Amino acid sequence: MAEHAIHPPIHLVTHPDEPIRSLEAAAKVIRRHAGELPRPQRAGLLQQLKHASTLQEAEAAGNAFRAWAEAQGLLLVPPEDGKRA
Repeated sequence: MAEHAIHPPIHLVTHPDEPIRSLEAAAKVIRRHAGELPRPQRAGLLQQLKHASTLQEAEAAGNAFRAWAEAQGLLLVPPEDGKRA
C-alpha cells in the first residue's frame, strides 16, 4: 500500500485522539467496520486506498474515505470547523 498522507487528518468519533493521517490507517478503519459496509462498496473503497499511487489518486482516496466516514456518522468535526459543516 502506498504511504500517502491524508491532509488534513481525519478525526473520527471512535478515536478522537488518534487522527487518521494515512491511507494505510484509513484502510484499517474500513476493515474494522467491514461488517457495516456492503461487500462491493467495501472492496471498492479498499482498492482505491490500496492502489493510490499518485498524489491525485491519494487525494481522491482520502476524500472517498472522508465521505464514507461522514456517511457512517464517524466523522468528528473539530469545534473550530463546526461552522463549515
